[in-house]
This record gives sequence, C-alpha cells and structure tokens, in this order.
Amino acid sequence: MVARHDISSPKPKKAHKSHAKKREFTYVVRKEEARVLQEKVQALRKELEALQEATGSYNFKLRQATTKNQVLKSAVRTQQLTVACTQSVLSNHLRDQHENPMYTRVVLPKKCSERREVLTGMKNAKFMQCYSYLTERSGSLDMTKNYFSEDRFEDAHGNFTCHRFDVVHFCGVQSLKQVYDALTVFMFNMEISVSEALGDITVREDYDSLNDGAHISNHRLISNCDSGVTTEAITVSFAQLFEDHNAFTSSPCALAVMDSVDEDDLYPYDSANCVRRDITAAVALAPVWRDKKSGKTRPAPELTQCSAARQDSSEDDEELVVVMRRATFLKVRPTESEMADSELLELYDYIAKWPDLMLQSIRAIIHARAL
Repeated sequence: MVARHDISSPKPKKAHKSHAKKREFTYVVRKEEARVLQEKVQALRKELEALQEATGSYNFKLRQATTKNQVLKSAVRTQQLTVACTQSVLSNHLRDQHENPMYTRVVLPKKCSERREVLTGMKNAKFMQCYSYLTERSGSLDMTKNYFSEDRFEDAHGNFTCHRFDVVHFCGVQSLKQVYDALTVFMFNMEISVSEALGDITVREDYDSLNDGAHISNHRLISNCDSGVTTEAITVSFAQLFEDHNAFTSSPCALAVMDSVDEDDLYPYDSANCVRRDITAAVALAPVWRDKKSGKTRPAPELTQCSAARQDSSEDDEELVVVMRRATFLKVRPTESEMADSELLELYDYIAKWPDLMLQSIRAIIHARAL
C-alpha cells in the first residue's frame, strides 16, 4: 500500500503570540515605596540614637570636666587665702620684731684708736652675716628675673619701718668692677646725690675712714627736709671687691654693707632736735654671662678687668650682666617733740626714696663713665 501525501497546499505556520508587560497595581507600588521609606526611617532613627548617645556621653564628660575645674578653682582660691593668711602672720611677726636679721649692735667709744679697732674687727663678721641673709632671702627666687618686694608699717614702738628686698640686673656693663666703683661712689658721696635729687640739704660729717683692702667709713648724715624736719643718721659702712675665690663664693663678687650706730660716745645722737634715721643695708654684686636669646646665665669668672675676654662663646650671643641682690631695713624714730601726722607721712615717703635714688645714681655714674 502506498502512502498518500497531500501536497496540494502547505500548512500555515503558527503566528508568535506577543506577550504584553504585566501592569502592577497602584496599591502594590505604593506598598513597596512605603516599605522602602520605613527602612530609611528605621536607619535614620538608629543613626539619631547613635548621635544622641554620643552627644550624651560628650555632655557627661563636659559636665565632669566642668565640675573638676570648679573643684580645682576652689582649691586654688583656698590656697591663695592660706597664703594671704600666712602673709598676715609674717607681717605681724615683722612688726613685732625687735631687730632685723642683719642688725649688729654697734657701740663706738671716744678714742679714735678704739673706734678703728671696733670697725676693723667687725668687718668680716658683718660681711658674712649680711651675705648669709642675702643668700637665704634669694634662695628660691629666679635670679634671671628682676624682683622687688617692700613692706612699710608702724612697729610695736611707733617707729616707721620699711623692709625692702630687690634683685636688679645691670646689663651691657663692661665688668663687675665698673658697677662696684659706681656703688662705692654713691655710698661715700651720697649727700651730693640726695641733695640734687630730693631737693633738700644733706650734709655729711666724716668721722673716720680707712682702706685696708676694703672701704671702711664712719659718718653722720644730716638732712633738712622741705617740711622743716631735720633727720640724722650715724652709720658705719664697709665695701670690698673680691676678684677671685673668697669666703663667700668661688666666683668674683663684691659686697657693700651699712649699719647704724647704736651708741656713739664721741658724737651722740641729737634726739631732742633731730629725727633719728636707722638703716641696715647690704648689697651683693655677682657677674654672669647671659644668652641673649634664651636668657640662660652662666658664671663669669675673672671679670674685674674691663677687657675681660669671653670664653667658649661668641660676643654676639652673650652679654655681661651684673646681678645685684639688695636688702634694706629702714627705721625712723620721731623726735621727742610732737610732730603733725602730715609731717610724719611726708618724712616717711622721703626716707623710702633713698633706695631708689641709689639705683638711679649707680646707673648714671656707669653711663657717664662709659662715654
């Protein structure tokens, strides 16, 4: 049997169906958007919580630091009040002090030979006493800086008293000897400087002076103030330059001390007509090299000659500085006759100017001799 094939017409091909994109419903889209937004909200909330936690921790630390700072400030104030209380105790102690730390009782007899024996005999002990006080008084101070301290008060006996301590730098000088010479010129000719600067009439009566390696002098100063008040001071003075190793320090130094005479059998005080002015003072001079940039200092050996050479340093880097430590104790004893309060106050101010006058005179002498 033969198979028959219908070849009369081909079968038509099936047409491809076109698949249109299925459209989502609006509520489904909105639901998805809402879900995404919810996730973002949750993420932002977590971020906000983290920031709040961090801020809270910072605020806690800030409050803690503020509290600590307040506690420290309170402690500082308490300490300052304690220091003020201590200063009050010290001031009261100074007022009740019968003698100053550098005081030496000085009694001069009538005979000239005996007077000289007293002066020469007390010189070294006086130097040591005053240098020891200056060393202790400046022990905790920064000697590279200037310093000034002064107390004025009425002591237990009604005397005006002035205690002063200062550290002064003489910069750009040529030598220790230059400053020492200017100091001694003032000490032994101070009546000229006082009369010129303060406008009064000051007369110096030299009772005795000698030089046995140190300047030694006993003199009386009488000053007539503008107010009409006359003051007197009978003092002994010593000054010496130590060019090398000495009993006080291994470096060059210079010392000058002055003390009042308690009793003078040959030239007694005129307490009926004059206001007695007591003074105890000490000056120590020491040379140092100071670095111009850092301000650091080092000892300066062998500086008594103006041509002293600088070692281990360039002249442009360092300068010579003479450091002066000075302690001054002044006491004014009013006359037996009554004085007005205004006269006393004017007199007290007048007496307190003398230490400043000394510095002015030393600088003026150094400047004049350098020209």
